[in-house]
Amino acid sequence: MIAVCIATYNQEQYIAQAIESVLMQQCDEPMRIFIGDDASTDRTPEICRRYAKQDERIVYYRREKNMGIVRNTVDLYRRIIATGCRYIAMLDGDDYWSTRDKLQMQINFLQAHPSYGFVHTASYALQNGELTIETPYEAIPIGDISNQYRRSGAGQTNSSVVFLTRLLKEKDLDAIEAQHFRVLDYPLYGLFAQYTYFGYLDTPTTVWRVHDSTSHPKSVIRYGIYLFHYMRCWRWLEKCYPGKYGYTFLRAFYSWASRTLYATWRRIKCL
Repeated sequence: MIAVCIATYNQEQYIAQAIESVLMQQCDEPMRIFIGDDASTDRTPEICRRYAKQDERIVYYRREKNMGIVRNTVDLYRRIIATGCRYIAMLDGDDYWSTRDKLQMQINFLQAHPSYGFVHTASYALQNGELTIETPYEAIPIGDISNQYRRSGAGQTNSSVVFLTRLLKEKDLDAIEAQHFRVLDYPLYGLFAQYTYFGYLDTPTTVWRVHDSTSHPKSVIRYGIYLFHYMRCWRWLEKCYPGKYGYTFLRAFYSWASRTLYATWRRIKCL
């Protein structure tokens, strides 16, 4: 069974399209949809409850108070592990899948390549109403990427990812949660890189919305803070597996400063 993991917060404009894009999937493997609503204050709960009432495959969890993206998603992972689902497909609440065979293509890949436990695809970026193919910062590494993950990860769009549930070891989840990171995909997939191969399908299956959010804030100050936490994740991965991630303070500072300055320049240019 495939567990589709959707973490959402105040995404009333987008969550219905995200759910619909899952329900349209044509896949041989049975599916269950886990939605973690992080105490939304808009109409997100109303929309999610309506879909859950209409389709028994949807399991909706409403948080009593805001937990943050990491704790919200980790809680969903623990619930998924308890159900015995073999695969986990990720979908952010403000993104959506663009093809009906997305899950089938990725399940076929994992079944045909037993040494691979993780597969992601190309994706579209949607910004200001314009749809473009998302271009990663660096060449996308595939296969054994234990020495290649580094700062830019595997070039994955989170909503395009499918991985084997067995990769979620309790010690990894507990360790990440204890770090109080603001992002989860980068450090978690960095751990995965040490004990499975990564696959990539060069077919766009996902639409990533580029708008004001935690990972793509309009405010330069917020972006600088986000990058600081990203560098913390990078340093933590290097401590877990010394020599594997190429982290040094100077590299991290240069990366943080250059990307923050670039974001500042873009902001000034738009004024």
